Amino acid sequence: MNFPEGSLVSFFTSGFPSHVNVSAVDVGFYDKLEFISFFSGVVLSVEKFKVGRPNRFAETDHDFLILVKSNSKTLKILHVDPYLEPGEEIKPGEALGKMISSPYTGGDFRHAHIEGLRFSFPAVETPEDKAIGNVVTVSENFIDVRLSTYASAGDFTGLGCCGGILNASLPYAGYGGLIGIERRGKILVGKREYRIARTRRNLSLFEGRRGLIKNWEYDSVFRVMANKPVDGLPLLESILAFRGKPMVRIFGKLDLKEGDEVDVWGLIRDSLG
Repeated sequence: MNFPEGSLVSFFTSGFPSHVNVSAVDVGFYDKLEFISFFSGVVLSVEKFKVGRPNRFAETDHDFLILVKSNSKTLKILHVDPYLEPGEEIKPGEALGKMISSPYTGGDFRHAHIEGLRFSFPAVETPEDKAIGNVVTVSENFIDVRLSTYASAGDFTGLGCCGGILNASLPYAGYGGLIGIERRGKILVGKREYRIARTRRNLSLFEGRRGLIKNWEYDSVFRVMANKPVDGLPLLESILAFRGKPMVRIFGKLDLKEGDEVDVWGLIRDSLG
């Protein structure tokens, strides 16, 4: 996987089934609105559609579905208002369009949702239990922290946890991924115990209660579509970076200002329990 340098990447902060099934990735940029392609292909179709999902943070009432033929694969792309029409080509490094804040994505880091790629995960090279960073954004509902102390696995960096890299929205989504390591049994995230539900090479998927992932499409997905928490109010969103410094979003009203140095685990450990 070769994403744009410095991009933010997330596999498991979303509760939509394609993420839970390890068949989708979200790719974006913290300080850019344009989605820069990392693939080549031809646009097959563009569909604009209304979204009825409630989301008070959304800036539009619609989204876009773009299909791109890339070699032998057909890529499905959401949350991008495209610059291109069907039949036009896209190349790596070119802008496909502008990322939008739709009812699917409002409140998240801006990103493109992409399906149709095959994923493999590198092993952790530098585990790290500390998570020191600087506040880069303060809003009414959350702060964003860019980490300077983080774990790494290949070209990915992120919040170190349990010997791997944490990619999750907790406790909101009720599940998450540990990148770069295969664990068994149970893990402790903050003071909250999670159960390892599935593993594959250099990846462990964990859940807040037994059977959550197995029964996702018959249970939790309905809460996701209604924009309701699966396992609790949002506290932490941990996003990977590709050849860059990773980000975390901490929800709540915190007495901090831009530039402050913070210990992420120190801030949230007692709340994850």
